[in-house]
Amino acid sequence: MKIIIACSCLIISFMALSEEVPSVKNELPRADVLQSQVNTMMQGTASWLDAIGSNDSDDNSNDRASAKGYLQLSWLPRTADLDDVDVNFKVSLHLPQWNERFALVIDNDDEEEHLLDYESNHIQDNQDGVNVAFQYIKQFNQKWQVKNRVGFSRSQVYLRSEVQFNWRVQQVDLSLQPRLDYFLQDGWEPSIKTVAAYQLEKSYLSLSASWQKIQTESNTRRKIGFYHIKSTGKNQLLVSGVQYNKSNDADDIPNESYFISIRYRNLIYKSWMYFEVEPFVEFNQANNFRTEVGGVFRLISYYGR
Repeated sequence: MKIIIACSCLIISFMALSEEVPSVKNELPRADVLQSQVNTMMQGTASWLDAIGSNDSDDNSNDRASAKGYLQLSWLPRTADLDDVDVNFKVSLHLPQWNERFALVIDNDDEEEHLLDYESNHIQDNQDGVNVAFQYIKQFNQKWQVKNRVGFSRSQVYLRSEVQFNWRVQQVDLSLQPRLDYFLQDGWEPSIKTVAAYQLEKSYLSLSASWQKIQTESNTRRKIGFYHIKSTGKNQLLVSGVQYNKSNDADDIPNESYFISIRYRNLIYKSWMYFEVEPFVEFNQANNFRTEVGGVFRLISYYGR
């Protein structure tokens, strides 16, 4: 059933794109109309929320509220499961009347949970519900910033504080991100991520690693990813790499996995709709490291400013 729904969504999207020929009344294609309606609704929501924190003296302010986000439809067929589909979205509302560094973030897939640059989310997210968070970012200079967040996720309230340091050593860009989370039910979750990026002539290499300790789990989570990123055209990107992951499953049983993939990203409509295809091979301890092949197909629509 899921695969039928996913295919229907993709077919409808491409049918909307195919209606490029304007009618007699010079109407816009359906895809443009839908994207415009979503964008208008989100910008209006941002303005409404921002007005709550405004003062009469701020009416002439040039810094307007804004919203940006995306909707992503994914189909993740693999050897053992061909009907794995997923729908993800994210909305970020910039509210300058509250504070120029303040934002409201609403999503159903916390990207920062992945903890690796260019990490591929090739597993269906079992998380149900919507995440809501208020985020405040203080940028001190180009080298470091502090990000604080309070929100609701995993059916519980959480707090997050993260510091990001950036510096350059010869041709290598380095990043260090220590983070501390506190979930009302799950407890403390300290983590740290490091990234090293080396610029080549027409591409670059990225090595990232992360460590995370969840209070409800006996062992730590560790991830390492090595990627080669290359632009193959004006609006095309090719990311190839390997990921190593060691963590515990839902029953607190340790599990290791190796994931090798090549991800191709291409702009397929105007400046806001992308398509990604990512064939992969995975070796998972839970499956006795048997070779499992599959792919990820994503249709991503962006909006906002």
